[in-house]
Amino acid sequence: MATLAASWRSARPNYIFLAWIAVLGLVALVGLYSFVRQTVDGHHITGLSDTTPWGLYMAGFVFFVGASAGATIIGLMIHAFGREDYAPLGTRAILVGLACLTSAMAFITVHVGSIPKMMLIPWLWRNPTSMFMYTSITYYIFTLILLGELYFTVKVTRGTAGDRDKTMAKWMALSAVPFALVILHAPHGGLFAVVAAREFWNSSLLPPHFALAALVTGTALMLLVALVTSAISGRRIVSDATLASLGVLLAFFIAITGFADIFDFLVYTYGGKSAGNEAWHFLSGSHLPISVLHVGGYVLAFAVLLFKWGRTAPWLFVASIVTLIGVAAYRYNLTTVGQAVPLFPFLEDVHYTPSWHEISLSLGIVASAILGYSIATKLLPIEAPIGEARTSESP
Repeated sequence: MATLAASWRSARPNYIFLAWIAVLGLVALVGLYSFVRQTVDGHHITGLSDTTPWGLYMAGFVFFVGASAGATIIGLMIHAFGREDYAPLGTRAILVGLACLTSAMAFITVHVGSIPKMMLIPWLWRNPTSMFMYTSITYYIFTLILLGELYFTVKVTRGTAGDRDKTMAKWMALSAVPFALVILHAPHGGLFAVVAAREFWNSSLLPPHFALAALVTGTALMLLVALVTSAISGRRIVSDATLASLGVLLAFFIAITGFADIFDFLVYTYGGKSAGNEAWHFLSGSHLPISVLHVGGYVLAFAVLLFKWGRTAPWLFVASIVTLIGVAAYRYNLTTVGQAVPLFPFLEDVHYTPSWHEISLSLGIVASAILGYSIATKLLPIEAPIGEARTSESP
């Protein structure tokens, strides 16, 4: 009887994992159904229109591009600052980066509505005046960087890497950070900033603001991954001190991102432009609940992380969750409020509400990303075996 009980306990995590995969698969299938419906019936089943062409899909797109870019901070900490205690998160960060980048491309694909059209950019369809052409090129390059980093990191983890492999893993991790923040994600702020007709977006502050928000997103997401993985596996994959240092890093990024938020609000309210004042009217009116999630998420997370007790596992979990909610609210408000202000005074205000098809499809994309990450962590070596030293040269 004792042997059967022990056998059942050892098999139980596999059943839990299979149940988790089944739930994610079901949500992904519902999202796939919504995509088929959208493809057959057209975008009119969504809340999007010719007056609000950007909505939940675009908000999801910029959120996940930022998460992908921000996750590279883990590789930087390991290879540039010699933080070997971050090493158990190294491969996980690469997988998170790939999953988030894939999600971002899925969001922009369903937004366009035609996969063949997306695949032709920029290879056959090239418009040098479009920011989308530039950003589409960076997706392919960043994907190659992450795949290369994953290849060499896996070899290091397996203990089959030579000196050249270790050097390649290090330099690919280091090159991923400036590429992700400066070349990949900051120009996504440019996607909005170059729209001169929209004063809410037309600001040179947006590109650096996007890069800062990416660091907040990536750090909070990797902190959440560390905490959830530890809870599921029943062991700490990183030490309490490492978790606390991630919390300090997150608090620092929230502080500088909040600084950028303050100046955004100052520009909107004191810029002397009617569209800016009208946008502020939306942020403090119909979009107030989302604005509260944005500002409140940052303030609550920062307040928690200021205290030593706030850098313990339970409170770090809370801080990471509310931070991600805050960033998501910021991305959503930025996308939708920018279009809510009418281009001409005689036009009525634009009202946008995501439809069930948009929501289910978005959830399907997120579930697919988590599903891919979950399977990859089972198939790939994530951590070096106990007793094997991991070597890393400082640049």
